[in-house]
Amino acid sequence: MKSILFLAFTLLFLPASAQEPATLAPIDELLKIMKFEQTVIDGGEAGFVMVEQSLAGQDLNKEEMGEVKDAFLAYMSKVASDPQLKIKTKAIYEKTFTDDEITALISFYKTPTGQKSLEVMPTITGEIMVFSQQLAQKHVGSFQNALTKILERRAARGELEDE
Repeated sequence: MKSILFLAFTLLFLPASAQEPATLAPIDELLKIMKFEQTVIDGGEAGFVMVEQSLAGQDLNKEEMGEVKDAFLAYMSKVASDPQLKIKTKAIYEKTFTDDEITALISFYKTPTGQKSLEVMPTITGEIMVFSQQLAQKHVGSFQNALTKILERRAARGELEDE
C-alpha cells in the first residue's frame, strides 16, 4: 500500500517538476539577460544614421527612406536571429571570459546599472560609430598617402626584380 501511495504521489508531482525550466548554462543566461537578439537589432537601428549618410546623394524622399529603414531593420532581425551569430558570440565570450567572469557579468547585468547599460549601449555605440566615421574621413588622407608610398615602393621593387 505504501508503494502505491508513493507511486501515486510521484506521478502526481512528476508533470509539475518536468515542466520546470532547466537551468541555463551561464553563457546562455548571459545572452538572455543581455536580450542578445534585440540588442543586435537596436545596435543596427542606432547605426542606421550611417546608412542614411551613405544614401544622401540618392535623393530619396521621406517615404522611401522609411522603406529603406524598414528593409534594414528586417535585415538586422534576420542577422540577429541567425543561429550562427549566437553560436559565434557564445564562442567569443567563452574564449574571452572565464566561467566566473561570465557569472560576474550576469550579476552585474541584473543590477539597475547593468540593465541601464544594456538599454543605452546600442545608442552609445551607434553615436560613437557615426563620430568615428567622421573622424576616419578627416584622417583618411594620411593613410592613403602612406599606402600609396608603400604600393609605389613595392611596384618599384617588382620592376627591379623583373629585370
